[in-house]
Amino acid sequence: MTIRPCAEGDELTLYGADCSGCMTVNTFETALHVPLDVPKRKTNQRNGQCACLLGVDIGAYDTCGHLCEYCYANSNTRLVKENMKKHNPMSPFLLGESMPGDVIHEAKQESWIDHQFNLFSYLPPVKK
Repeated sequence: MTIRPCAEGDELTLYGADCSGCMTVNTFETALHVPLDVPKRKTNQRNGQCACLLGVDIGAYDTCGHLCEYCYANSNTRLVKENMKKHNPMSPFLLGESMPGDVIHEAKQESWIDHQFNLFSYLPPVKK
């Protein structure tokens, strides 16, 4: 597992951490196995210290049932289990249903997958 600390400087590089950013374009391209055509951003997240591509949380603390020991998003296993019981797979919300007074905003969704044919996409990866 590669440790990728976010917006922490490069002090941990000495210990093998990849301090280039945790959610960079390269990270996504590697995970998806496709090139991305990402529009240029105006600013980085966290006052320029962060190289992350996306800066919007898509979840809530204490809701992930994987319960990974190293995860910062779960701090209370009992609360995670309670929250998971509140999940309705038919609801657009992570937990529960809409409540009176909720304001729902439509988020613009678009694919950044670059479908341009590339000869190098069909070559086997170079072994290091």
